[in-house]
Amino acid sequence: MATAFPANCSQELVWGIVRTESCFLKLRKQSGRSGMGKMGAQFTTEPGNLTGKNAWKYSGLANAKTVSVEPAAEGKGVVVTKKVTNKDRVYKPGKSLAKQTLTKDFRRVAKSLKGTVSGTFYRPDLEKAALAKWSLIHASQKKK
Repeated sequence: MATAFPANCSQELVWGIVRTESCFLKLRKQSGRSGMGKMGAQFTTEPGNLTGKNAWKYSGLANAKTVSVEPAAEGKGVVVTKKVTNKDRVYKPGKSLAKQTLTKDFRRVAKSLKGTVSGTFYRPDLEKAALAKWSLIHASQKKK
């Protein structure tokens, strides 16, 4: 268990609860043969979830270390948010997130994003998802 999660509950316990009983869930039932079973696709809008899939790997609520990539307010660049792993800030929700605004060109933002996500061994499994989200945000911010 990582140090950035409260000691009174485990990540697995939180995921067991949040997996099916979260206010962020968006369940889409599929009729016919969808390959997703009777439940259909399960999506989530929780903060800290890069892909929107309701999965343990991407969960922003159940994981001690999460990365979030959102468009910047001024319409140029991106805001990268990650949970702080400092023990002193675990029980302070207002100080538990570190935000960084990146406004350079595509290549420099991608390099900085790689360094933030996997360069420091924070969450290397989320590198591809973070870069994919940055690519989509950059394409939406291009002037036509």
